[in-house]
Amino acid sequence: MSNVVFILGAGASKQCGAPLMGDFLDIANNLFRSKLVEDKRVQFERVFAAIGELQAVHSKAQLDLNNIESIFTVLELGRIIQKIPGIPTSEIPETIASLKELIVKTLEVTIKFPTNQTYIGPPKPYEAFTSLLTHLQKEAFPHQTAAVISFNYDIAADIAMCRAGQGPNYIIENAPGNHLGIPLLKLHGSLNWATESVSRKIRPLHLFNYLQRYIPNGYSEHASIEVPIGSHLADYFKQIESMQVDQEPVIVPPSWNKADYHAALSDVWAAAAQHLSEAEYIYVIGYSLPETDSFFRHLYALGSVGTTPLRKFAVFNPDSIGDVDKRFRSLLGPGAIARYEYHEQTFEQAIAHIRNQFPKRKT
Repeated sequence: MSNVVFILGAGASKQCGAPLMGDFLDIANNLFRSKLVEDKRVQFERVFAAIGELQAVHSKAQLDLNNIESIFTVLELGRIIQKIPGIPTSEIPETIASLKELIVKTLEVTIKFPTNQTYIGPPKPYEAFTSLLTHLQKEAFPHQTAAVISFNYDIAADIAMCRAGQGPNYIIENAPGNHLGIPLLKLHGSLNWATESVSRKIRPLHLFNYLQRYIPNGYSEHASIEVPIGSHLADYFKQIESMQVDQEPVIVPPSWNKADYHAALSDVWAAAAQHLSEAEYIYVIGYSLPETDSFFRHLYALGSVGTTPLRKFAVFNPDSIGDVDKRFRSLLGPGAIARYEYHEQTFEQAIAHIRNQFPKRKT
């Protein structure tokens, strides 16, 4: 297991263009109105029509229609109870699939990856992050082992770890030629994870394989490009591996109800809990612990039980109001509170701060 555990949220990817959950629908709507997502027009229209129908809920209840996490949760619950205002029951699964495709397309369009000829590299903050991981493993004294837990669907961390020779190790399947990769535990799924149509097994499209084959149009004309791996999943597995997979990637709602995904993702969640239980240092970067995410609260409560003494639990978030700090303080028990720190810092600032805490051996 790992001495150091990083927990990454949407705020970590914000510096490379990814929208925060609270801004996601506004950005998706802007892309739609600007005709930048025409190949997914039908899916975007279906999602925004469903949100329009949900306006009827406001006459009797409060519902945050501006937050994609809230919409995702409502649609999933509506599928279970077979009731969503204005949407026929038979169309609920299609609406959920459309929401997933909206998420995929929005992330693919907004996150840009730097290029050098045909080489596609990681966004800047993540390149520094993988440098930190290398420092911990090879330069810090004493050497540290690390694991990364992520709530993000995007592949910014994945590409950075791939380019740095760090795997990643998704637990569900090892990266080609790198059986000792650093664990990257994506609790809510990923743009590059597909579901086999028959077995329902999750199959990652490993970045090492994908980047060898993907040559974007006009790559030499731009300093950064989109990497539409989520949109390529079904065609890739059909053409390269002769396998039928679902059209949309594995995108798990960030809510309490993950029962339908339990069989496929239980190994990922179990590994995350195990790493938390044995971590000496836990660094939370860009994750705000929203009130709706009871899943992580319970995962942390169960996973943090262990014999390894916790030396530090540090949260890095640019929130200056104090809400994020308060939510984490309410999460932690007395032992962890004694080791708790809150830093009003961005992802990039956090990387430098953490690196300074693990100096090299003095010569």
